[in-house]
Amino acid sequence: MPVIYPIPVLNNRLQQVVNAIDAGVSNGFLKLIQLGGAVVASFQLSRPCGTITGGVLSFSGLSLVDPSAAGGQVSGGIVTDGDGNTVISGLAINQEIFLTPTTTINPGQTVSITSATITGN
Repeated sequence: MPVIYPIPVLNNRLQQVVNAIDAGVSNGFLKLIQLGGAVVASFQLSRPCGTITGGVLSFSGLSLVDPSAAGGQVSGGIVTDGDGNTVISGLAINQEIFLTPTTTINPGQTVSITSATITGN
């Protein structure tokens, strides 16, 4: 049976995530990566990076756009603060990250994120 936290506790935990992402000298980033960690596309987050309601962190300032992605096969994602420190890792395709129509991004392609949330647990 999974551990269940009350919503106020989840909100507090997620606020610590927001604080960590916003702790850098500049805005944080959501990065799509390929196996081995090379960045396929990078999206600068707003500051503050998101709002929290009901145990869900919703990233602010959407749509996020990378106008000229490096390109490659996306295998997951990370979130960093503005100093490049990883705050969230292990974001998996078709679990936390859903890309349509494909996970293959061509070099120079414009990539947009129209929805980005993290559900506390």
